[in-house]
Amino acid sequence: MKYFGLVFLLITSAVSAEAVPRFAKIFADHAVLQREKPISIFGSGAEPGSKIEVQFGGEIYSATIVEDGKWRANIPALVASDEGRRLELRENGVVTQTIADVVVGDVWLAAGQSNMQFRVSGMLKGLPETKAWIDGADRNQIRFRRVDDKVLAERNSEVTELATPEKWAVMTPVTVLNFSAVAAVFAFEIERELDVPVGIIDVSWGGKPIEPFIPREAFATPFLEEIRNLADAEKLDELAKLRGGVIIRNPQGYPGAIFNARMALLPSFGVRGFLWYQAESNAGTGEDPREYRHKMAALFSGWRGRWQDEALPCYFVQLPSYPPATGWIRVREEQRRALEIPNTGMAVVIDLPGDDIHPPMKIPVGNRLARLALAGTYQRKNIVASGPMFQKFEVDGEAAEVSFSGTDGGLKISNGDELKWFELTGGDGVWHSAKAKIKGEQVFVKSDAVSNPVAVRYACATNPRGGNLVNGAGLPASPFCSDLEMLPWVDPPKKK
Repeated sequence: MKYFGLVFLLITSAVSAEAVPRFAKIFADHAVLQREKPISIFGSGAEPGSKIEVQFGGEIYSATIVEDGKWRANIPALVASDEGRRLELRENGVVTQTIADVVVGDVWLAAGQSNMQFRVSGMLKGLPETKAWIDGADRNQIRFRRVDDKVLAERNSEVTELATPEKWAVMTPVTVLNFSAVAAVFAFEIERELDVPVGIIDVSWGGKPIEPFIPREAFATPFLEEIRNLADAEKLDELAKLRGGVIIRNPQGYPGAIFNARMALLPSFGVRGFLWYQAESNAGTGEDPREYRHKMAALFSGWRGRWQDEALPCYFVQLPSYPPATGWIRVREEQRRALEIPNTGMAVVIDLPGDDIHPPMKIPVGNRLARLALAGTYQRKNIVASGPMFQKFEVDGEAAEVSFSGTDGGLKISNGDELKWFELTGGDGVWHSAKAKIKGEQVFVKSDAVSNPVAVRYACATNPRGGNLVNGAGLPASPFCSDLEMLPWVDPPKKK
């Protein structure tokens, strides 16, 4: 009887412990709450009829109990504050959980694959200035939350609670080593410029295509519906052969799988915007990068729809140089054309050295993302957002007259005496090197081999070293091609 009594005691204790109201795991010590927007505080474990309250900043807010013991309290919009305050949960007047050092500022969600996941520690081997940057990374108003949850067994279901219990980490020269390098540098620049707390939620996952990050309902066009339907039907060979299709190599690659596992719970947690660094796994060997811009449109509209804010900014990184990857030429142009999506910005990094698929030079990448946010989201007038972006070209005799936006301070040559990597074609699909000269805020391009140019391109190579068109701020021009269908997207056949 003692044995059965002990079992009963353990069971009832477990039930009681499970019934205690708790905050959702996204709320933990050192968390950052989104300023200037209504704040939703939520969790589970409430008993029917209980009085659940949340206290923050000296104010008490009543919670509403919904199904399955879940509860939610709403806090009116707050101004930024670097004062670390307690977030307290009570049931019938009794404190059930306390979270310490909670601040109010801006939260950015970072997503993508391995170059977003790439840690600060990874820069140490290939970037000499990393050590000095790390030594200065003692910023207690920057907090980082990594979400490492695995894909659910039922991947089309959405997570109702995060599995990983990691806390928010305050940035120090020690903790920063495990932060996403791109996101850490971005946060550093934003916090330094604005003097408000900055939080990063990192859901990146190395080696994954864009499709699993897109909410399933955002596969809404005929093209995207076909991708989702073929994946759901396990017709993976057919999906891989589809124009703009995708190679699904594991359970994490299916449409919506990563969103469901790592992000579905987060729209209740306010954010300022999104950071995105991905495309490698949609443009590698055997992969078809065509239509990637439409996938980006679905990604951003899907996220904005879930967060119920169509104005949320989305800033992304255009893929850098990488000698083996022909598909990256096309996907860079797909990314550039995705700038047609409202409230987006692209960090151009084609000028940064590195032959590895994971280039260690992440400090300028994070800096350029921060420029986009400071100029766009935060409306800082003294910040140049990016380098020259192709707008249009007109034929002037035998020359192409190319116009750009982003010419702050005028068009410049960053090194050497003449522009490199400009090419023209007469429409036969054969590209010829061309002479290019800056005239005011335009570039005139001419080739003796092309008497009637129909298309122009710049830096359209896997590794266009020497590309040297910049603006007055020294920021590089984006690679571009005026005719998308004239860009290669597969490796040419090897000669026997």
